[in-house]
Amino acid sequence: MKTILVIADPNFEKSVAIKQAYKLAQVYSAKLHVVYFYYEDVHGLGTKGEAFKESLIARMDDKANDQLAEVCDNNNHTYEVVWEKHIHTWVNHFAKNEQPLMVVKTGNRSETMFYTPTDWHLIRECPAPVLIVAQDKWSKTPDILAAVDLQTQLPDKQALNHKILSTAASLASKLNVQVHVCFTPLFSPVLRDFGLQYKDEVEAQARKDLSATIVALSEQYKVPLDNFHIHAGKPELVIPSMAAKYKAGIVVIGTVGRKGISQKLLGNTAENILSFLKTDVLALKP
Repeated sequence: MKTILVIADPNFEKSVAIKQAYKLAQVYSAKLHVVYFYYEDVHGLGTKGEAFKESLIARMDDKANDQLAEVCDNNNHTYEVVWEKHIHTWVNHFAKNEQPLMVVKTGNRSETMFYTPTDWHLIRECPAPVLIVAQDKWSKTPDILAAVDLQTQLPDKQALNHKILSTAASLASKLNVQVHVCFTPLFSPVLRDFGLQYKDEVEAQARKDLSATIVALSEQYKVPLDNFHIHAGKPELVIPSMAAKYKAGIVVIGTVGRKGISQKLLGNTAENILSFLKTDVLALKP
């Protein structure tokens, strides 16, 4: 049986991630493994520090058991309290060894130059699909928006397109909802200002060039042709706009992780759109 790994919301104040993961576990016939992370620096405190650690873990274990009994009305779940400062390191190791169906975490969508939240680390590095759950959604409907690059000629990105569409179609089938597909051809406001390029022309040309591709994908993934949408612009702006317009509850996107200073300076589309979306985001690796 597949496992969904859940990073519990801190301090037991909410159960957003657990509730969403529980719904998905039911449709996928998967079990939940919920992890409650906590860490305090007790180095130098000796036996007092160890006693404090053991006492706190025991109290958290009791609270975790009570919370899960309230949220999950079956016994198809396990949990543990983990004393760990670097959550993403623990999760990445778990995902590599256990290969969960997905990792679910409530979103924390802010970033500065010198601080990278757990969300970003997971999106960039976690080998399993990562579902970042929105606390306040635009829509309560669970329709799905799949964001793809239909013009790419790169084999790995074409394969990622198929992975996105396959995942979106499978999830939609289990939830009994619709899939919408969004493609955002690049558009230059500078060229527009010089009268060299216009959005409607870019979109029309893309529809013409991609007509056969869209028909083939429509047939392969059972997505109606009317549910393929081409809107020129910046993906980090267009995709959230399309998610709101088509009342998507989940946006499925692809992400290619970067390391080092480039990950802080450049980011990628998956990370940028998180700043604008108020919906769940399922990020997939190639």
